[in-house]
This record gives sequence, structure tokens and C-alpha cells, in this order.
Amino acid sequence: MSEKAKHDDTTLDHVLKYTGLFGGVQGINILIGVVRNKLASKILGAAGLGLLGLYNAFADFINSSSNLGLPISSVQRLSELFEQGDASAIRSFISVVRTWCLWSSCLAVVLCLVAAVFKDPTLALLAPMLVGVIITGGEVSLLKGLRRLQRVAVVSLLAALMTFCFTIPFFWLMGTRGIILSLDSSALAVMVVHLCFTLPLYPWRVSPFSREVFRAGLPLLRIGIPYVLTGVIGAGVSVLLLDFLKEHSSEATLGYYRAGYTIMVTYAGIIFTALEPDYFPRLSSVNHDVVRRNLTINRQIRACLLLLSPMLIVLIVSMPILLPLLYTEEFLPAVGMTVCAAFYMFFRCLSVPIAYMALARGDSKMYMIMETVYDLFLLAAIVGFYLLWGLNGIGVGLSASALFDFILVGSCYRRLYAFRLERSTWYHTLVQGLLLGSAVLACLLLPPVWKYIAGSALFVLSLACSYRVLLRESHLVQRLHQRFLHRR
Repeated sequence: MSEKAKHDDTTLDHVLKYTGLFGGVQGINILIGVVRNKLASKILGAAGLGLLGLYNAFADFINSSSNLGLPISSVQRLSELFEQGDASAIRSFISVVRTWCLWSSCLAVVLCLVAAVFKDPTLALLAPMLVGVIITGGEVSLLKGLRRLQRVAVVSLLAALMTFCFTIPFFWLMGTRGIILSLDSSALAVMVVHLCFTLPLYPWRVSPFSREVFRAGLPLLRIGIPYVLTGVIGAGVSVLLLDFLKEHSSEATLGYYRAGYTIMVTYAGIIFTALEPDYFPRLSSVNHDVVRRNLTINRQIRACLLLLSPMLIVLIVSMPILLPLLYTEEFLPAVGMTVCAAFYMFFRCLSVPIAYMALARGDSKMYMIMETVYDLFLLAAIVGFYLLWGLNGIGVGLSASALFDFILVGSCYRRLYAFRLERSTWYHTLVQGLLLGSAVLACLLLPPVWKYIAGSALFVLSLACSYRVLLRESHLVQRLHQRFLHRR
């Protein structure tokens, strides 16, 4: 790679370029999801939405238990082969990945059947969904490793459309009885869409009974297995949390939690989703250069902070309007929880880019340790604060866990990998954090009229701070600014 290319990979312009590509697609996906959730909430109600959340949490748990970490480990290895330009090695490796994904899907089916025997017989019906999810994960990793990012964006959009088309009709015709059928059919449809984009590049070739393919895939497990264990623990914590809420409250509370979590974490997490396809391969390529690695992480953090902070203020201020708009008025009790959870996404802007450092260096055991400690703290924090303050306590627990995660990975990786946050990163964190904190207090303490006035002012300040920094550091934003001035 040329020096110019190396420099381009660490610039803020590079980050913004791929944020624009995947952010636009994710924005459309979110709009589709908003319509789907609105219709689902009207048809199923809070209790039905809570049941849907339980099935999804179970599927995530089984998927994390059986995918062997292939979606993360295969991207890293395939990126290296792609840089070397070895077409023969790429074809062989893709066959290995697909074969291991096939084995993983069989393992998922077995685990699903075991869970059905010991927990709930209806869980066996989720087996087709898990096969589709695992095969899809392997195909997505191939597109990412081959740097076919435009195809990743297009297929992501098509997958969202297919999910919509294969869920709402079942909800409408069958109610809660159609939940499992909708999950199965949508997952298989999404798998077919991905295969339509990958098979023209590399036809389907698997060797499920080949010892050579088995041995060739073993190195992937060095990174993948600890990553799997991390996912299992995370999904297990999610299941325990949902079971706790169900036992100590009601299925309606599960629905409130799911609605609030979807808006504050899933929708606001569009920034992370937009950055991930490019960030991990880019960080892996500089993981042995301390200076460039720290520069890459700091710029990633600043980009996340500058883009997400104004969005968070808008979300929490407009939450009494958004929840009935996106769901129904039945979900208004979730407003306080989402406001209290605002700092969860804020601190994740800091911790997530740092946490990827261990994976980029191949130290997946350290990644597993950090994520396990965080997951256990998350569970304890949410349970503890829920017992103290009810639904609002869940939001406080989320925010407290994200702050703990930032302190944990920041301090440990500083010692292990010589990671440093730049002064400018600390400054932007302080400024945007104070503005967001003021918005949270305004939402919790002020009457509605004053809340909207104060929130609007804080949003303008946050947006102005972000735009000023982007205008100073990004040539792309400078060009757009100049073009806008010329048009005027």
C-alpha cells in the first residue's frame, strides 16, 4: 500500500466517506424498520412485542453459540489474502469459510432442538431462522473481506425490504401465532438475497467431509472461539435480563423495554453500523504501528462523537412525540427510560472503537475477558437500578454500564497496548458530554414547553460544535461548505 493510501486510511475524510455510504443505507433501513415496528406494535401490542423480543434474544444466543466467530475471523484473513492478490488462495479460503458455516448451521439446529426439549417445544421451530442467519453471516463476511462495500450496502437495503415483506403479513393474518413463521421466512429470504450477490462472484463450493478443509479452518477458531464465547455470554445476559423483567413485572414491561432500547440503542447505533464494515479491517492493517493505531482510534472516536451527540439530544427531547409516532401511546411509559439511557450510546462512542483494538491485534482472549466483565456489570447494574427506580432505572443502568466499560477498556488497553486518548478527543468528549447532560436534566426536570426550548438550544449548540470541528478537520466538509456558499 502506498504512503498516500496509508495516510488516507486514517483521515477523517475517509471515516466520513464510508459513514455517508453505510449511514445512508442504514437510515433507509431504519425507516423501513420504523414502519415495521409501528405496524407490529399495533397488531401485536406490547405483550406480543415482548414475546417477539424473547424469540429474537433466544435466536441471538444460539447464533452466538454456534457461529464459531467466523464472521469476524474470516474478514481479517480474507482481507490479508485480498491485499496479496492471490486469487487461488482466495477461492480456496472462501470454500473453507462456507464449509465451516454449513457445519455451524447444523450445530445451531442441534442446539435449538436441545433447547426445545428442556425449555419450550416451540423453540424447535426457530431452526430454519438460525440456518439462514448463520449462512448469511458467512456471505456478508466474504463481501467485507473482498472490499465489496457497495454490494454490502445494497444487499443490506434489500434484506431490510425482504424482512418487512415476510413479517407484517404473518402478523396481520396470524397475530402472535405468526411470530415464529415470520422470523423463519424472513431469515431464509435474506439468506437468498445475499447468495444472489455472492454466488456470481464465487460459486458455491463446500467440502463437508474433507479433512483438509477442516484443518484449513482451524486457525480461524483461534480468534473465533473466544469471540463466540463473548457472544454467548452477552446473549445469555440478555436472556437473563429479559427473564428477570418478565418475572418481576410483566410482558408489557418487556415491550416498553424493547421499544425504548430500539429507539435509543438500535436507531442511534446507526453510526456504529455505518462505520463497522470499514473500521475493523482498517484498524487491523495498522495494529502493529502504535502511532497510526492510536491516530485511527482517536479519529474514529471523534467522528462518532461529533455525528452522534446532536442526534442523541434530538432523540431524548422528542421522545414523547417519537414513541407514539413509531409505536403507539401505550408505549409512553418508556420515555423516562430512554432519556436516562442517553449516556449509554455516548460512552459507547468512546469504548467501542477502543475495544476493537484487541481483536485487531488477534488478542481475542483479552477481548473476551473485557466483554465478559462488562456484560456481568451490565446485568448487575440494570437489575439493581430497576429494583430502585423501576423502568427509569433500566436507563440509568445502561448508562452506568457504558461508563464502566469505557473506564475498563481505556485503562487496561493503555497499559497493554500503549493506547492514548488525544487531548482534542478529551476536549470534544467534555463539551458534548456537558451539552447532553444538560439536555437530560432538561427532559427530566423542566415542564414540556421549557424542555423543548432548552432542548432546541442545546441541539443547536451541539450541532454547531460538531460542524465547526468537521469544517476545520475535513476537506470533504470544507468542499461541501464552499459549494453551498457558491450556490447562495
